Amino acid sequence: MDETAESDLTREDLIHDLNNVFETITEAAELLSADRRWKTLAATLGRSVARGKRLLGAIPDSTPYLAPIIEGAIQSVTDYCIATRKPRVRFVRQIEADTRLPGSAKDWERVFVNLFLNAAQIMQKPGRIDIEARQQDGGLVITISDNGPGIRAEILPRIFRSNVSTKTSRSRSGLGLHIVASIVRKYSGRVVAANREPGNGAVFTISLSAS
Repeated sequence: MDETAESDLTREDLIHDLNNVFETITEAAELLSADRRWKTLAATLGRSVARGKRLLGAIPDSTPYLAPIIEGAIQSVTDYCIATRKPRVRFVRQIEADTRLPGSAKDWERVFVNLFLNAAQIMQKPGRIDIEARQQDGGLVITISDNGPGIRAEILPRIFRSNVSTKTSRSRSGLGLHIVASIVRKYSGRVVAANREPGNGAVFTISLSAS
């Protein structure tokens, strides 16, 4: 085997090959969109491809304003719930339009998609997720709370470690909240998890210092 050829493979090579995959999915979505019965599914596939390209960096990153990032994450999770026939989730936002985050928009999209998915995947009935952002001590505090079953006490202290999952399914990787914590730390922030008091549900609080 030519080890030199293997070592020459780069991230750009991976993007090239995945773009071929995305192109196939896009072509399939366009075929489906011609039939009104499949227009919704075709739109979902198109949005998923666009998100995949953003995560890969195949689409230029955007300015990280919180409101549009939240809207994109909500759309991704809504698409997931529809495609997997999961109970629908209602989102309630309290966000100023000019609230800006540090760093990369695609990084923060990963944060909020993972937080919203974590809640949506565990809900057994239609639920609600509240997103609030407020300025505090010169920094920014973002709170994500839901009315789901909450986080089991035995895993709460290690919730952000890799391979720790809030779901019982063996198919879950337990990486979603680890990714959240890793990205928040990348921007010198802090994320904590707790159960809501009083009532059911979980709450995640992201604290970012003033830049």
